[in-house]
Parts: sequence; structure tokens; C-alpha cells
Amino acid sequence: MGQYKTKNSVSVNERVKGFLDFITAKGEELKSRLSPFLLRYVIFVCVTILVIWGLVKIWHSLTDLNIFRVSPATSSFQTLPWITDRFSNDIKHLSGLNKYYSIYENGLTQRIAEVYEGMAPVRKVDSIKRIYPNKLVVRLVLRKPAVVVKSGKNAYLVDDEYVLLPKHYYILPEEFGSPYVRIDNLHDLPPYGEAWGDMRVKTGIELMKFLNLNNIPNLFRILVVDVSNVCRKDNTSRSEIVLWTENNTQIRWGCSSFCDVPDELSDEEKLQNLLSIAKSEGTNLKQMEYVDVRWKKPLGKRWITVRDTKE
Repeated sequence: MGQYKTKNSVSVNERVKGFLDFITAKGEELKSRLSPFLLRYVIFVCVTILVIWGLVKIWHSLTDLNIFRVSPATSSFQTLPWITDRFSNDIKHLSGLNKYYSIYENGLTQRIAEVYEGMAPVRKVDSIKRIYPNKLVVRLVLRKPAVVVKSGKNAYLVDDEYVLLPKHYYILPEEFGSPYVRIDNLHDLPPYGEAWGDMRVKTGIELMKFLNLNNIPNLFRILVVDVSNVCRKDNTSRSEIVLWTENNTQIRWGCSSFCDVPDELSDEEKLQNLLSIAKSEGTNLKQMEYVDVRWKKPLGKRWITVRDTKE
């Protein structure tokens, strides 16, 4: 029995050895057949890599030539009449700009747009287009002052999005700033190019937009829109907003829409009240000490004259 098992074991080993020898032989045969192909493939891959590397080097060398370079410092800008030459000069020398760019540089327009948008007078970069070999056409949307805000002896330019603007970039007509928004004790100025968070500033600008849309400042000769007391609850009988005319007449406008005051008339309703008074008193309101348009039935008080005093 033991002899049988030994013979059987030897037979299995011979079969395994024979199979391994067969696999080895086939592997050597396949290797001999593939070796020339693999060699050619390796040579092809190496040559391809060298060609691509060479083309990339040539491309970079060509695109780095001066003819393909763009310099923001030599750019020319066509600006609006109310923008100063200082703006055109400063925008060429912003700290985030490189001295030169390749016109073929990846992401070029996006990088330049991000730098320009950081400038206070720029609302947005409308478009930047490459014109080969070495020009960029840039279209900017600039912020325009909407209101002059005065606090004490200080005056500030603010656009219709409440953004504080640097005065040295703007050429404004003499009549600009009349009427102006007055705010006493105005603090915490934002950096140029950022929006003002003060509720009084927002109220003044929104009301000025509404009044200008209806030509009220010209019609009633309004000089000042005083919003110093907006959202203050210390005196509920006091009008938070007061418009002052050139005849020193107060137009008591009431509360700001931002303050969420119950039963407050809308600006449209207040305007209708003001126009109803103007029908009897005239738009100059020169005989009125004040008119109060806060209520559904508007109120008013005439100036006391010498004749009234004698009577």
C-alpha cells in the first residue's frame, strides 16, 4: 500500500513539472515574438514625449516674445466726462497687476478682471476680450455718485447701492449735491468701494431716488433731506425725516420704510398729500412754516406775519 502511494505521488509531481515546463516554454516563445514589438513601442513613446516636450518649449518661447505681450501700464481708457484723469492713470498701476502678460496666458482675462473689480469706482467688469497679437479690449461699468451725504463739515459721495466713493475720481457739476442728504453724527465710515450699513444712509438714498424720479426737488425747491433721526424711538411725535425747502419750509415726511413702523403711509401716499397742499399753497410753499404729510389728512402751519401779530 505504501509503495502504491509513493508511485502515485511521483506521477503527480511529474505532471506538475511537465505543465510548468510547458508554460515556461510558451512564455519564452511569446517573449521572443513580442520583444521587437515592445522595443518599437518604447521607442515610439519616447520619441512622442520628446516631440511634445519640444513643441511645448517652442510654444512658450514664441508666446514669450514681446510682440505677444500685453502691458496694463500702456493701456488707454476712454472714460465718461465725469471721471477724472487720475482714475485713468491709477487703473493702469494697480498693485495686483503684473507689468507684462502674455496674450496667450491661461486665465488672463479672469485675473485682470478680478484686479479691476477691486477698484472702488468699478461696479463690474462687463467684458475683457483678447485681440491678437497684443491687445485687450476692456469694458467697465463704473459707479456713479447718486447723492452727497453731509455730516458736519464733511461731505461724502455715495452711489445708489450705498457704496462710498472716493471724491478725487469724479468731476461733478456745480448743481450736483442739491439737495443733499444730511446726517448728524455720522460714524463708522466703510472703506471706499464698500456699502454703507447705516440705516440713515440707506433711507436718504432711497428717498432721494424716489423724489428725483418724480422731479420733487426741482418742483418744491428742496435743498436738504434730513434723515438724522431715522429709526430713533426717543420722540414718537417727531418726524424722523424732514425736507427743507429754499424758503426754509419744513416738509415733515415721517418715518423710514426701513423701520417697519405700523400704519405708516407709503411714500406714494405722502407725495399725494404734498401735492394736494401745493394745489392751494403753490409749490414754493413760501407762506408755510411747515407741512406735515404723515397723516391721511395732511397738516400745515403758516408763518406768523406782522399783521397776524397786530391782530
